[in-house]
Amino acid sequence: MTAVPAATDAWGIRNAVLPGREGRWRVIVAGGRIAEIAPEGDGGRYADAWDAGGRLLSTAFVDPHVHVDKALTSDRVDDAVAASDLDAAIRAVRRLKAGFTEEDVAARAAASLRMGLAHGTTAARTNCEADRHVGLRAVAGVRAAARALAGAVDVQVIAFPQEGWFETAGSIEDGAAPYIEQALEAGVRIVGGNVNRALWPSDPERQVDASFALAARYDCDIDYHLDNWDTPESFTLPYVAHKTLEQGWQGRVAVSHIASLAAVGDAEAADAIDAVRRAEVNVCVLPTRMRLTRVLELMEAGVNVACGTDNMRDPFVRYGDADPLKAMLLLAQITRQLHNAGLERIWTTMTGNAARMLRLRDYGMEPGRHADLVLLDAHSVPDAILRQAARLAVFKRGMHMAGPLRVV
Repeated sequence: MTAVPAATDAWGIRNAVLPGREGRWRVIVAGGRIAEIAPEGDGGRYADAWDAGGRLLSTAFVDPHVHVDKALTSDRVDDAVAASDLDAAIRAVRRLKAGFTEEDVAARAAASLRMGLAHGTTAARTNCEADRHVGLRAVAGVRAAARALAGAVDVQVIAFPQEGWFETAGSIEDGAAPYIEQALEAGVRIVGGNVNRALWPSDPERQVDASFALAARYDCDIDYHLDNWDTPESFTLPYVAHKTLEQGWQGRVAVSHIASLAAVGDAEAADAIDAVRRAEVNVCVLPTRMRLTRVLELMEAGVNVACGTDNMRDPFVRYGDADPLKAMLLLAQITRQLHNAGLERIWTTMTGNAARMLRLRDYGMEPGRHADLVLLDAHSVPDAILRQAARLAVFKRGMHMAGPLRVV
């Protein structure tokens, strides 16, 4: 990675298009932060700043839901698993994890994060499994990758109970809860969950109660895989919203998938969405799943909706390259967002909304915020999504991290 320029130097991009703003703009960076944003042609300093020629300059992408611990492992399982069900995929990953080493996880996680960085992602939240099959080796490997990428990608780690929270004899629920607490004791700061009444025989409300208690004990945020089923049978979302309000964890809880929200009746769904909004629960949708939740209704209600790239080349999802633009285009296609306003709203799911979900305090296209930026070969947000625009330059705190263009 080449620093262009030094973090202490001041430099600028002029004649740029910014998301959500009319006209052309000049953005000046100094000391790793945005120092100035001004309309083009106002006679300010740095007239010799690089001319973007009307190209799109955005805050860098934030990927709020990935699984880098098991990424790039699809070639390690039988090809038949790719066409199998969720139960078979869980069992396949279980066998894989038993052979994971810290070094193996670190290498694949770092490769995955670098792929995202090349596409403009400078912050990511990854699920990381901790259970009897892998122990804390995956956690250690992912944290090693995060240290190796420090200064380029900010990585948040979720202690994720892929195997289920409790141990239930005669089922695939394998009791990951003690390992989740060990991960928190080791320094992980987000409690994960895999809450699905249709998958596990145990009571999902018990898992919610137990994970909230753990979050309170360690003062952690919560991020659930929740209700990932296409029938009303698995519908714990209202309980999670109630628990969030009861514990005062507003803004600190995220739920992903919530597919069953699309399967319940309209009145029940409307009540649940209102509860989610009042509890300030963040929702992450994963378009690689194809059958999604009530995305547009959540957005219209004012719920903070983010989008993630999810699994990548593992037994759950065989494809993927950590590209946010591909995830956004797929989300637009599934939700039929054919107009510019809809595409611009989808853009926020992997920029501002995702940053809000991760509680990134210095993120944004405002003076004083970190200069985490991506320059795209496009002339608007819809143009970038529809044409899958090339990333010309990616900056982390003002430092050039990826992309062929040397701006100064």
